[in-house]
Amino acid sequence: MLVSFRVSRVCRGAQCSPRTGTGYRPATGRLRGLPSRSATHLEAAMPQLFPRIYYGWVMVGTALAINVASSPLNAVVFSFLIGPISDDLGVPKSALAWSLTLRLFAAGLTGPWVGPRIDRYGARWLGAACGVIGGSAMLFLAGAHSLWVVLALFTYSGLAGFGGPAGQLLTQVPLAKWFVLQRGRALAIATTGMALGTVFTIPLTQWMVTNLGWRMTSAIFGVAVIAIIAPVSIIFVRRSPEDLGLHPDGAAEAYAPTIGGPVTRAMRLTTNENWTVAEAMRTPAMWLLLVATAIAGAVLTGTLVYRVAFWQSLGMSPTLVGLGTALDPLCVVFSALAFGMVADKIAIRYLGFVGLLGFGASVVPMIFSHGETWTILAHGALWGIAAGGYITLNNMVWPNYYGREFIGAIRGIVLPVSVIASGAGAPLVGYLLDAFPPQVVWTVSTATFWVAAVLVLLARPPRMAPGRATQPTVEASAQPAS
Repeated sequence: MLVSFRVSRVCRGAQCSPRTGTGYRPATGRLRGLPSRSATHLEAAMPQLFPRIYYGWVMVGTALAINVASSPLNAVVFSFLIGPISDDLGVPKSALAWSLTLRLFAAGLTGPWVGPRIDRYGARWLGAACGVIGGSAMLFLAGAHSLWVVLALFTYSGLAGFGGPAGQLLTQVPLAKWFVLQRGRALAIATTGMALGTVFTIPLTQWMVTNLGWRMTSAIFGVAVIAIIAPVSIIFVRRSPEDLGLHPDGAAEAYAPTIGGPVTRAMRLTTNENWTVAEAMRTPAMWLLLVATAIAGAVLTGTLVYRVAFWQSLGMSPTLVGLGTALDPLCVVFSALAFGMVADKIAIRYLGFVGLLGFGASVVPMIFSHGETWTILAHGALWGIAAGGYITLNNMVWPNYYGREFIGAIRGIVLPVSVIASGAGAPLVGYLLDAFPPQVVWTVSTATFWVAAVLVLLARPPRMAPGRATQPTVEASAQPAS
């Protein structure tokens, strides 16, 4: 079967070469493991330290380790600190919920600055700096004695992005550059780090808060975040495979299908076109995805922050609440891997649709719960399974739809929209819970998740107009030639 492609131009820096006919030669002839001229001595040595494996998998392990180390900064862990901090400082929990909102807002403001710099310089030094920022915020939190200090420190921690959407820029954007055909698998493995870290951090947090107090807990976590993330980022993180003389997926040649060549299912589900931010913002898919992730993010954040207090208000024991909450990230470990493995075979919008449907279904037990054990266990399991689909959507839809060259800039621009919505979710859900019965709030949450699911399903991959393509698209162009 022949494969037809639109005539386009393949651009490398300031040089462009026309491509027509039956195929084209890769833009570079460097062999695997041979560094480019621009590589530093340390970068040149990195592939030789791992001669038998593609260095992209070292990047996967690095991202996994960073995600594990940043788990003390996420909203799930913070939900176990809200009560002790509220009692110690004498402030309402709804006021403390604003700390997460401010952190998300700060992350949203820095996203447009961070994203393009990851594209240009990589996440090596940015990751180290963000590790120091996030860890020092937790360290200083141990000495906070007023609400405004807590809010200021969480705003400061938002500059790092860990524990929120901006952290995805530092760990997931680089991997999207290192992988194309194996992107789903690579991102899935790295993403499990967040869930694995949370699984271990939840019981550790409960034990430390009970035996050491929330202040010592925060200080210990702060030191650990700095000690792990900063050195790991500096030593192992690299910008792109081209910087080391490699190609995505460890291929011997640059990824570029040729006419008459085989086209795999993975090729059909991604694009090798590189959309600029301006071009991406003019596509319907971008706006459908923005609205879907914004409304889903608002409900998701609000549920994460208040579900522990909700279960406790029903008279459930701390042990049961901890078990039910830990069941969520435990299921994420397996669901993220499962969704990631099939993401190279099934269109990403279908996986996102399933994930958002699952989120809505997971809230249904909360609507009918009167303290029964099965309700918290069902919620935790369903939420964790659904999270795998939603995480896979967020990680893969942007590079799959808009290419890998400008993915940092694109995610950095769209980040403020989803972050503002997610940040508003915690206080909004808090005020709704104060004004209405919980059953009403959880019913609205379920409906919101399902509306977002439909929007994602409608977000079909965009097609670049002929004459504007910078790289050949596969999903849009791989059709039988007549």
